[in-house]
Amino acid sequence: MRLPSRVRGDDKPWKARDKMPSTGPHVQRLRFARSFVAVVLPLAVALIVPGCSKKDEGPKVVPLVGKVEKIDVHSDGTGRLTVLYYSEKHKQEVLGTAIVTEDTEIMIDGTVASLKDVREGEQVRGEVRIDKKGDERIHTVLKITIERPKADAGD
Repeated sequence: MRLPSRVRGDDKPWKARDKMPSTGPHVQRLRFARSFVAVVLPLAVALIVPGCSKKDEGPKVVPLVGKVEKIDVHSDGTGRLTVLYYSEKHKQEVLGTAIVTEDTEIMIDGTVASLKDVREGEQVRGEVRIDKKGDERIHTVLKITIERPKADAGD
């Protein structure tokens, strides 16, 4: 190995190869550190970033409590149900429309019923599933329960 120019006593400028040898333990440590950063940093980012969006994955089931405002019944018994409900997010009553499918469970006074039996103005309780498809949210009624007031039989 040659000594740096200042140690040799000549006035030639230092060369890159004079500053640091190309082999040795410090070079191996430097190479290891570079490869460690190249592997570990992307892996750490990959593990952290998907964890931020886990709350958005999959359908979400929310309770439904409100008053039926509009009913749209199709010939096959499915349709759409619009309900006026209180939104905690907006701190006011809002209208929400959801799809009623053939799998929607509808109970009126403890008896199985269909969407055709539901009346506008009735109070409903139930569950709605919210599916995300891109930027769109699809609301599907899973079940609704209606308790109609009982008429006095003695009057």
